[in-house]
Amino acid sequence: MLKHAVYAIGSGCKSEQDCAQQLLNRLQRAINQRHWPLFASCFTEQVVLVNLLGQRLTGQAELTHYQQQLIDMYQDRVWVYQLLHVQQLDLDTFLINAEQHWQRTQQGSGLQHKVGLCSTPLYVVKRQGSQWRICAGNTL
Repeated sequence: MLKHAVYAIGSGCKSEQDCAQQLLNRLQRAINQRHWPLFASCFTEQVVLVNLLGQRLTGQAELTHYQQQLIDMYQDRVWVYQLLHVQQLDLDTFLINAEQHWQRTQQGSGLQHKVGLCSTPLYVVKRQGSQWRICAGNTL
């Protein structure tokens, strides 16, 4: 079967589900730690993303700037991603559908609860070497 021939030995991913989850984990960690170089590394240089407002964001720099502004407005919140579906399109191209929601930490308790924005982004992902990177998508 094709999916068995796709992954190089030692690539760190046992399946497309593992690779998709690793990408979402990296994206979540980058956003929540405000680690903008790591955030940019989740995307190809020519990424095109349409946000909830219908704005078209092009390139790592524009996308990172937008994300920084968004996160700066909501310092008490973290983003949580849950993988919903992965579909292989060709040897190195995949669709990833995830649930993305914000959680707010209650002062003193450490407990988190969902607040506000919840969406199901759809990402087109390309394998580049041993990593997957988002090349297009929406956050609807």
